[in-house]
Formats: sequence, C-alpha cells, structure tokens
Amino acid sequence: MDKSGSYLQKHPGITRTRVANFVSNGMWSDVNIHASLYSARASGKPHVELEVWSAPGQERPTFAHATKQQFAPIEVGHQFGPSWSTHWVRVTVQIPHEMEGSQVRLLFDPSCEAMVWTDAGEPLQGISSGLSSARRVDVILTEKARAGEPRRVLYLEVACNHLFGNGRTTIEPPKDDRQFPLATADLVVYNADAWALYYDLQVIRDMAQKLPQDSPRAWQALAAGNAIVNEYSVGDQASIVRGREISARFFAARGGDANHQVYAIGNCHIDTAWLWP
Repeated sequence: MDKSGSYLQKHPGITRTRVANFVSNGMWSDVNIHASLYSARASGKPHVELEVWSAPGQERPTFAHATKQQFAPIEVGHQFGPSWSTHWVRVTVQIPHEMEGSQVRLLFDPSCEAMVWTDAGEPLQGISSGLSSARRVDVILTEKARAGEPRRVLYLEVACNHLFGNGRTTIEPPKDDRQFPLATADLVVYNADAWALYYDLQVIRDMAQKLPQDSPRAWQALAAGNAIVNEYSVGDQASIVRGREISARFFAARGGDANHQVYAIGNCHIDTAWLWP
C-alpha cells in the first residue's frame, strides 16, 4: 500500500481519532452512530409514569414490604441519595401504537445501580450506569409490540452506589453524601443493524489502533473504519446497512488456510458483600 497515496495514509492519527469519535458516547453522540441506536423514543406520561418510595436510612426492605408503601410521583432529573440509600421506583409503561411490530425496551439510567423486578416480585436483571463497558441501562419489554399493548408495571430497586463504590476513584474513601440524578426513563425501539455496526466498529477501531502500525491489516482496518464513517448519515437506515456491508467485507478477509480458529468463552459471577458496607 502506497502510504503517500491518500489523506488517510498521510494522517493516520487524525483518521484513527475520527473513527474513535464515531463510536464514542460523548460530545459527538447526536451525529455519530449513537444517534441511530434507537429508531424511536417515547418519554413522559402517558408512556412512562414514575413514582418513588425511599427506604429510611440504609434499610434494605424486601420487595413485599417496599411495594406496599406510599409512592410519590417523580420525573426525570429526580435526585436519588444520599450514598448507600435505597429507593424503590414504580414504572408504569404504555407502549405507543407507533412502536407496533418492534422490539421495545425501557431505558432507565439512575446514574447508579438498580435491580429490576416484575410486579409479581420476580427479579429480572441488574442496571449499571456509567460510560464503561459494564454499562447496562436497558430492559427488554417485548420482542414484538402488538396493537393495544396493555399497561405494564415494573419496580426498580435503586441502590445509591456505583459499580466500584462511591469514591472518586476505586482506591479513595467513599463520599457519604453523593446524589444520583435520574438521567433517562424512556421507551425505545432497538435498532439491531445500528447496534451491530457499533460493535463491528469497536473491533475495527481497536484493530486499527492496536495492530502494528506498519502492518497491512492495520491499514485495512483504518480504511474500513473511515469508509463506514464516510457512508453514515444520521436518520438514513440505508447508510447503516451499507456500513455493515463494508464491515462484512473487511471481516471476511482471510490470511490463508492455515489460520487459527479461536473460540471465546466467558462467564459471569456475583461478588457478595464486596466493597459495600
């Protein structure tokens, strides 16, 4: 490859930054791939109604006890706190008819952690805020919304701590007076192609950054990432499909029949009584 043949090759650092910014959830999120991750959104009444009951002190009430208490209405922006306290949020959702036929999720970001419960007292999943790879703030409500969807009720047990405590860093002592704003409580339609392109680009970005910078594959990754960014247009689903075609061609390249076949196997675990008081 002639490294003097294009702007991309003359200024690889700028291009690597460009591709990295395209997948970052920061100042460019209204114009990069993050703007397309959800194809529809609904918030506020009558689609999302929010109520809260706050447990006194640092009590950890059971589901049965908490759900019998008096709940008060809240809105996005409500502050949960202080550190280590527990707040039960009752979320009543009504999926709008515009989302019929789509997978619909609840995005609930309390800026801390939470446990999601059904109205029958069954724990569903955890919620973890932040910008790291551990972020998980979405709950699948239905794989395919139907006309005339019934109202649904979920309870979220909000815990006023971050993934690694309440200090500014993981080794500093915790701050006991932290407040955590409810940042998001929306119904959204999941855009599967946009998410797939987002994950493709994370791999392509890392290959462009981490492979030896004089290797052909690093240059190919950089060219593929740059081509995807060039192709993308906010609000244009076809541009996302074309971007996935570019990434598919890149990943389909083979080095020869002697290539290794690698399998990744992961596990998960729960740390009990670790870091928390």
